[in-house]
Amino acid sequence: MINEANLLIQVGFFVKFLVIKMGKFLRLHWFTYCLLVFIISRLIMLYEYNLASDILFKHSQDFFTTMCKWDCKWYITIIQNGYDENVRTYPKVWKGLANWAFFPLYPYTVKFLVAVTHLKDIVVGVLINQLLIFAAIIIFYKYFKLFVDELHSRFGIFLVAFSPFSIYFASVYTEAMFLFLSLSSFYFMRINRPYISAIFGGLLSATRPVGVMFSAAYLLYSTKKYGFKFKVILGFLIAISGLLLYMTYLHFHVGDALAFEHIQKGWGRKGIDTRHITSQLLRMLQDYHNSVLFIFSCIISLYLLWNKYFEEALFNFLCILPGVMTGQMMSEGRFSGTLFTFYLGLVLISNKSNSLKISLLIGFLVFYLSYFLYWIAHASFLI
Repeated sequence: MINEANLLIQVGFFVKFLVIKMGKFLRLHWFTYCLLVFIISRLIMLYEYNLASDILFKHSQDFFTTMCKWDCKWYITIIQNGYDENVRTYPKVWKGLANWAFFPLYPYTVKFLVAVTHLKDIVVGVLINQLLIFAAIIIFYKYFKLFVDELHSRFGIFLVAFSPFSIYFASVYTEAMFLFLSLSSFYFMRINRPYISAIFGGLLSATRPVGVMFSAAYLLYSTKKYGFKFKVILGFLIAISGLLLYMTYLHFHVGDALAFEHIQKGWGRKGIDTRHITSQLLRMLQDYHNSVLFIFSCIISLYLLWNKYFEEALFNFLCILPGVMTGQMMSEGRFSGTLFTFYLGLVLISNKSNSLKISLLIGFLVFYLSYFLYWIAHASFLI
């Protein structure tokens, strides 16, 4: 009994110590807090890579090579050789495909920095993504502060830094750039800097196909605030300019302005089969990882709409819908979990529940660690 009592006292002192330290941590200057959370999350990722490499998988690949899987390899083809002129006939796994589906802003940014730094393309791609995700965290904090208090702003930053989908932010993928640009577009829109917002939106539409969806949110917000004026139309055109320029390039390069859309069929994205829609939907739902995240993201869209975040709700829904309309759930979890609106929704939903916040923190930490292991193990559900 004495030993048990001593143990309880020691546990009590330890918990008290953690609470005191956590309180001091939360009282840090907001920029210092963001920087520390970001650094800690990246160090944990590197530590887990070393642990997994030495104990579980016993491979000799370096961190940067390990992080380059699936779409990363397509971006590398653009960085090294530009866009294909024709569909590929080799290697066999890429037969009938072309890299037109991958938008130009990110790979050409990496290509430029490779020329400047003379570092390997994979190294530059991973490092620029870390800068982008840190910049996104800073913008996210400023954006959160428009709607919630200090505590919940810092809670949201923690969720982003320890997101299970950080594996994409640490690879040669566009997700980090997309997060930064979409956040910047919405932040400047919300603080009434319409042209700056539109410029970020234009860059966003050159990053991924769904980047153009910001233009719908921009048009909705701007017409409500300013009316249907020339500056609204001009801002809208700027917000879709990235897509228009890429379509123009594809028209002259391969003779098809919509080649980025048409080539999707090579990945099996052939659309909804109206003749066998029931069996198709059943197959899509059986892709549990992606379908559950898609359904949850739809719920977040409805929650944002209910709470009158109309532009954010519209953007979230329009960004997750095109993937499903291709007739399969491949990558839908990534499409849903890397949107800033996903984290905004979680912060708002847990706003009045400490239990829910603690559950989210624990859940995110667990999946942050496990998704990285699945990534190293080449788990196909993360494609």
